[in-house]
Amino acid sequence: MARRDESLHRTAQRVTDLIKDFDNCCDTFDRANLFAGPCLYFHFKTLSLLRQHNSVADAIRDDAFLESLYATLTAWGLHRMGPRGAKLRDFTVMAESIKEVADRITMLSRFALFHLNADEIPSVAENIWAVIASLKIGFGETKIVAGSKALHHILPDLIPPIDRQYTIRFFLNNKSLYQGDKSAFLEMFPYFHQIAIQRRAQIERRVGTGMNTSPTKVIDNAIVGFVQSRLRRIDGLQSPIATE
Repeated sequence: MARRDESLHRTAQRVTDLIKDFDNCCDTFDRANLFAGPCLYFHFKTLSLLRQHNSVADAIRDDAFLESLYATLTAWGLHRMGPRGAKLRDFTVMAESIKEVADRITMLSRFALFHLNADEIPSVAENIWAVIASLKIGFGETKIVAGSKALHHILPDLIPPIDRQYTIRFFLNNKSLYQGDKSAFLEMFPYFHQIAIQRRAQIERRVGTGMNTSPTKVIDNAIVGFVQSRLRRIDGLQSPIATE
């Protein structure tokens, strides 16, 4: 119990520190210029295709959008050649799994992180997790990384991308998920909301510049900047695209 209390206190303190130093953390990310080449190109292309549709439901029905999403996930490090490393499922398997939960995704499209009330957070988080748990994106029992990165490109105003090297390290102080990825997600999501509410003005000013492609991506960028500048003991800091 004492270790759990210590972990919760450390996470809360990191979130407080991030909020206080939000602009500097974002600036650190921007200076690092971590995104380039295919990971940048397909990220922008997928979001552009999303915004060309009248609704999220229309985008999910569009195979061109889903193919661009598949390419983005590949470019973001979720499929690597050779016998080891992350692997994506076949495109048709991924696409069908997204279409199967289209109704729930459409329901979630009514929400944005900025506009959630505190009493809505538990149910929205549970519904997001239900979608992530249902998706067939990559292989393996852990779904939080591949699922969040896929849904970030479908619901960019609600769901930030999550990786091990930065997001999970920031919140949980390690790159593993000893408590399970569902518990980890439900623990992290209210903090994303807290950051969004307390730094809304700064986030809105940055959206549309560089890799600040949505409010949730700005928050993700700030977390990467925090880890880079304050948690230097982390081994082998890499781009957040390659951290399955």
